[in-house]
Amino acid sequence: MKKLTGALVAALFMGSMGLALADDMSPKDRLENQHDRIQQGVDNGTISKKEHRKLAKQGRKINRERKRDLRKDGGKLDKSDRRKLEHQENKRSNEISNDKHN
Repeated sequence: MKKLTGALVAALFMGSMGLALADDMSPKDRLENQHDRIQQGVDNGTISKKEHRKLAKQGRKINRERKRDLRKDGGKLDKSDRRKLEHQENKRSNEISNDKHN
């Protein structure tokens, strides 16, 4: 029972650290992290080629939008652009998770 409790506490701690780190990551860093997660899923067979194409297309779209916003705002994202990109990245992250675990 102690081992199970310890494992659960460790998992919750790591999960909360991941959320905290996601807030500190730049949109570009998050896209790279998501790309790595997708590649892991492809490598271990939990993400199909069709899912990979869909997720890659979403990533390219988000990255193009990020670059366009950076050019528009003189090299720095304003709050509304950052919030919009974070929402898109959160949605994509959930899709990656769903594809890997379903």
